[in-house]
Amino acid sequence: MTDAAGRPVAVWIRDLGLSLGGVRILDRVSLTVRSRTIHAVVGPNGAGKTSLLRCLAGTMPHTGDIRIRAKGRADIGYVPQSLGLDGALPLTVRDVLNVALHRRPAFLPRRRRPALTALLDRTGAGHLLDRPLAALSGGELRRVLLAQALEPMPTVLLLDEPASNVDTPGMQRFEEILADLRDRHGTTIVLVAHDLAGVARLADWVTAINRAVTYDGPPDRLTDAGVLDRIFGGRQAVQGAV
Repeated sequence: MTDAAGRPVAVWIRDLGLSLGGVRILDRVSLTVRSRTIHAVVGPNGAGKTSLLRCLAGTMPHTGDIRIRAKGRADIGYVPQSLGLDGALPLTVRDVLNVALHRRPAFLPRRRRPALTALLDRTGAGHLLDRPLAALSGGELRRVLLAQALEPMPTVLLLDEPASNVDTPGMQRFEEILADLRDRHGTTIVLVAHDLAGVARLADWVTAINRAVTYDGPPDRLTDAGVLDRIFGGRQAVQGAV
């Protein structure tokens, strides 16, 4: 797939629609994500950003056309906002990685420990291997989830608010990791984010949605008054849509 300028395209979406319980969440959303870029998706709360990412991940029913330049679902990494696990469960980071990556019981031989540590080291989280999941900070959990999505190394990586509840040093670390994935590994990243300053620093292109597309352009225009009004003004977001 290529765009009008002949550049390779990793994700192609046309007329994407999604309704839940009779409520329109996404309305004829169309966008193009070029290969080997960081493409940010922004918008007000309840605008449908997370739902868009779930459609790309293949976990939400939808209308319209989605094409992803990948060998298969295993070639698409996905990092949700949270795991949705009961915090009372006595699980460690090692337990979760074993189940997620190997589809086997969590209690595996210790010979797998070096491989799991090396995987976590990609995101600076190797020291967390035996840490109880409930004891992780928001930033630590994000790094664990990101590491899990990098095995195998995906062609397309979908990230839902990866820097949410992360302090400034943690956010800087995330930006370095994502830039390295794009520049060194050639990974295409679709990033849902709310921090426009971070998006302006990191993203190559930005699409704003509020059920429909309200802006599609370069990140250096995000501070223009007219663009901000189009992104956060106008059509009211649907309460409860994410």
